[in-house]
Amino acid sequence: MRSVVARGPTLTRQNRAGRRRLSRRISTDQAQVQPTASPRFSEPMKSEVPRLRVEKSGFYFDCKKAMLDGELLSYLADAFLEQIRKLPEVPSAIGGLTMGADFISAAVAMRAFQTGQPTVHASIVRKEPKKHGTKNFIENQLPSGTKIVVVDDVITSGASTQKACTQFLDAGYQLVGILALVDREAGGRERLETEFKCPVLPLFKKRDFPKLVAAERGQDLRSKIAGAA
Repeated sequence: MRSVVARGPTLTRQNRAGRRRLSRRISTDQAQVQPTASPRFSEPMKSEVPRLRVEKSGFYFDCKKAMLDGELLSYLADAFLEQIRKLPEVPSAIGGLTMGADFISAAVAMRAFQTGQPTVHASIVRKEPKKHGTKNFIENQLPSGTKIVVVDDVITSGASTQKACTQFLDAGYQLVGILALVDREAGGRERLETEFKCPVLPLFKKRDFPKLVAAERGQDLRSKIAGAA
């Protein structure tokens, strides 16, 4: 009989505080982020592109801060496993394009193993094939027919997620769903659903963040009032 390790607190049910902390860690109010120009290049660097979109979204999303925090990454693993259980078919693998998918894929595969769930494998799509050695486009490529859920940190246009899905399909994987930490509600989710005919399930949508920030500020205010009493 296989033993099952007790699951940690999930993001969507038992641990609302974890959800608030996660949302605070990955988002920054528009007023706190100023578009910057590189001193060495006449055009903005690629890493600066999300900042240039801040005026439209109201928030700058830096998901790496959450994915490189052990506590928050454990919340993410549990939350994504909850989303995986909503899919019409349960995949044995999770993966996506480096590096938006790297930390999430590893965390989910590890948590799935710890809790006796089937999504215990992970594959990562490189942005270009290796120049030497195996010349792989997919790291840890699994056998043809493997059912996979593709994950990304943020969906905006959906281009990076689309690239990962296409590479997996070309390699013989069966795509059963797409997950994301944040859907910026810029049309990418709808385009992915139309092209790949599978569910696209984000943990957060852009519209969630004003409410989450307001709740956080309200909690801070209540704490200050209680402390002054």
